[in-house]
Amino acid sequence: EIGKGLAYATNNPSHLFNVRSGQLSAFSGKPDHFDRWLSVAYPALSRQGPFVPRAIYAEYLEAALRETAPVGKFRIIPQACIGLRELEHGVEVTLADGSALPAHFAIVATGYGGQPAGDGLLSNPWTDPLPADRKARVLVLGTGLTMVDTVLSLLDAGHEGQIVAVSRRGLLPQRHALHRPLLLSTADIPLGASIHYLSRWLTDLVRTHVRSGGDWRDVMDGMRPHLQAVWKYLPTESRRRFLRHAVAFWDVHRHRMPPVQADRIEAALRSGQLEIVRGRFLTAERRGDRLFAGILRPGWDEVQPFKCDVVYDCRGVRSRPDQGLPALPQALVKTGAGRMDKLGLGIEFDRNCALIDMHGHPHGFSASAR
Repeated sequence: EIGKGLAYATNNPSHLFNVRSGQLSAFSGKPDHFDRWLSVAYPALSRQGPFVPRAIYAEYLEAALRETAPVGKFRIIPQACIGLRELEHGVEVTLADGSALPAHFAIVATGYGGQPAGDGLLSNPWTDPLPADRKARVLVLGTGLTMVDTVLSLLDAGHEGQIVAVSRRGLLPQRHALHRPLLLSTADIPLGASIHYLSRWLTDLVRTHVRSGGDWRDVMDGMRPHLQAVWKYLPTESRRRFLRHAVAFWDVHRHRMPPVQADRIEAALRSGQLEIVRGRFLTAERRGDRLFAGILRPGWDEVQPFKCDVVYDCRGVRSRPDQGLPALPQALVKTGAGRMDKLGLGIEFDRNCALIDMHGHPHGFSASAR
């Protein structure tokens, strides 16, 4: 389905885009394009506020694509791509029905694919049903925005049982608030510096800006246009250290909750129905009709068994990306035409967006992993 993927496939109106509508235009030269489309397609929603349901954005992307696609030169084939091989003067794409398509070059834009199955023990928050028993005790792995969506889905369904969300740091996404993005140029940012230096620079910038009457959100959104460049020039070891030590703190400030979502989560915390727990999930096992999750709490020497009825895995794509790749990236890795990147985030491309094969050589065609 065009434009959906994992993020925009949800039909729950409580699952909101965590970016304001004024920043969602598909065209850099038309910053109000999405807002104008929304005012025509969903006039009532356009008047309710800047945070819209994510399903609406999928409709917008499809409409924008059909609006701009050259007549007669754009075609959608409802087939899964399962293979890709390089030819002397291009590439050949293999489809699930056995047919093949020749092309001059191919762009890999498959995304991360579905979450791997958990042997019936860990439930997928996007595909598995909500508990039939409204009083079921629910454990959620992760405390990010996917946890927020899962908790809101449970509350929308009238769930009355306890919901416990566990993550190693127990951090919740911050809430959105009115702010003005700080104007930063690439020259202001120490590109290529170590993560230690970069983190200290960013912290000092936030402190200076807040002391002058600004908001930390101004700095975070001022960094937004430069994030690709920052990551591109960040040394590999600094990337690894960031993912190991700092990504949780970055995520809760960068990926924030719309105010209406934050209000509902805070109300669930105050009532005690939702509890945030610091700990590391290790195992899950079924004993009779109950599940027991092994949680290692900070300062504890032994794993604490947590009794529950369902466990939703909301840890995101970084937990086991090599097991959740779509068919095409899996095939590329299996045949040696591609390989996983050094950080295990997905298949590897060079700075010119060329696919890297198992021997570390870039292919002759360009690609992009999104």
